[in-house]
Amino acid sequence: MSRAVTEEEFLDWKRHPVTLAISAILAAKREELRQQWEGGSFTDYDKGTMALINVGNLGTCKGYAFVQDLSYEDYLTEIDDGKQIGAQSPGSSGASESV
Repeated sequence: MSRAVTEEEFLDWKRHPVTLAISAILAAKREELRQQWEGGSFTDYDKGTMALINVGNLGTCKGYAFVQDLSYEDYLTEIDDGKQIGAQSPGSSGASESV
């Protein structure tokens, strides 16, 4: 496995113009889903169909939110059960090590 990104690298990614542009698209998509839901677009007379539609759209919204709201701490939690494989803290020797 490659090393985990450092917090500085992660923050550079979060501030990158491409990341900011993608985040804006995700925010617009989330809002679009909310507006569709509020307008009744996901309502169906069949309860089972309506449940599936709503679950699918909730999952989509949560996926958008995951990327938009991802913090460095969240990132660490997601990789190898939160272990920074080979990541170096400031002032470390630079050798790859497991923490």
